[in-house]
Amino acid sequence: MNKLMLACIAATAGVGGCASMPSEETMNCVQPNRRVVVEVGGAKAANPPKLKPGEKAKKLRPENVMSKALTQGNSAWDYGKAELKDGGKQELDKLVNLLNTGTKRDPRPTKVSSIIIAGHTDRYEAENGPANLSEMRAQAVVKYLTDKGMNSKLMFWEGKGAREPVPVTKFCAT
Repeated sequence: MNKLMLACIAATAGVGGCASMPSEETMNCVQPNRRVVVEVGGAKAANPPKLKPGEKAKKLRPENVMSKALTQGNSAWDYGKAELKDGGKQELDKLVNLLNTGTKRDPRPTKVSSIIIAGHTDRYEAENGPANLSEMRAQAVVKYLTDKGMNSKLMFWEGKGAREPVPVTKFCAT
């Protein structure tokens, strides 16, 4: 009886070890959870209306705006690492360009008032990687945006770990 119990324990330990190392298919399935979300709040100066001769200009209120960027998955982050890859940098560059130059339809720049940065990991990274990996990713984004001229005093960041997972839309064998 004792030999049977030992054999079961050994088998369970062996299977458990294999289960902790996710397959490539599983990693591709959960990779959307390797992400950093950047939300920027600010305001655009109000467009002055065309005035008729002799008409006084009214004081205009700025228009509040919110912009968002997402550095996500294998294009932005390697498994277990906090180094921002080219795909993530491209997404952040789009955001910085949008804030500085606006769009074709609305070329007004945005006066930034706050930047909220939330780092995330997938559940395998949270179990097997560095304890503060999501924070390290958020800090990598802070550094990149600061290097691009954004005011670091307006940035608030946090690491959320594997909390708030992205719902996966395809079947994942986990």
